[in-house]
Amino acid sequence: MQYKINKMLNFCFDDIQKIDFQLFLITVKCLIPYDDKIGCLFDKDRYKKEIELFSSYMNGNDETIDYWLRNKEASNLDDNLLEYKIIPLALSNTVWENLTDELIKVVLFYTINKNAILNALLISSAVFDFMTGSDIDSIEAAARERLINFSVKEFLIKNQINADKNYIIDFEKERIKMIAKPILFDNNFINGFKVLNYIFEKSPEHLTENNSDIIDSFSVYLYKLRKGLISPEKLIIPDKIPEIKECLKYSTFSHPLLGRCKVIKRTEKEAIVRNKLGLMRIRI
Repeated sequence: MQYKINKMLNFCFDDIQKIDFQLFLITVKCLIPYDDKIGCLFDKDRYKKEIELFSSYMNGNDETIDYWLRNKEASNLDDNLLEYKIIPLALSNTVWENLTDELIKVVLFYTINKNAILNALLISSAVFDFMTGSDIDSIEAAARERLINFSVKEFLIKNQINADKNYIIDFEKERIKMIAKPILFDNNFINGFKVLNYIFEKSPEHLTENNSDIIDSFSVYLYKLRKGLISPEKLIIPDKIPEIKECLKYSTFSHPLLGRCKVIKRTEKEAIVRNKLGLMRIRI
């Protein structure tokens, strides 16, 4: 299982400095094992802190993040980097119902876009079943069944989220339209997401191991989360997070979200910082 996680991550991430891996990492850091059931929950409070800090070192562009940072609320934009935010949840949860609950919370943090939610369900379903060894036909059939059984209205009520009646009606129309497709995972859909390319096309010749040590580390970590081998208490962070600008006044510092850091270079506008993941350019 750890080997399967490792191979998937190596295919999806060829550069740990790019925004796709940064988004993956942030979600991993916000996974907390349940106290009373199998799997991991999504720590939304920590995620807010991570994204606010992320704005100072983000290497790339994400319209949904930009909107959230400006407005502190979800947009209605489609999420082009969706898969990287949800892969950790799909890899660390072995009970579909638990995964669904936490998965939609991640999506709704950024966007209420109907296609983003439906795509997240399909992507996670494929990853979920692929990890348990299901064949392609079974992955397709299970995803369709889960799509049929999913009720956005029930989810919104359960999580005390208010939604316009027209939104629910429009969502149901999109869900039914998707269910009616002859093939859910057709070539157009698969080609839109890197992780689906790996699952359905299986292209090991394209695998790169430029960041093998880092990928190995997170493969082990996600495997342990999946098996319930990590205590929730070890992942608790303080409520108050220090301002990064204050931390950068020192040559070395320890940050609750970034870990142990060393300032390599600093100017008036930015600092180059090294932590266990490598170099990071932080805007001041």
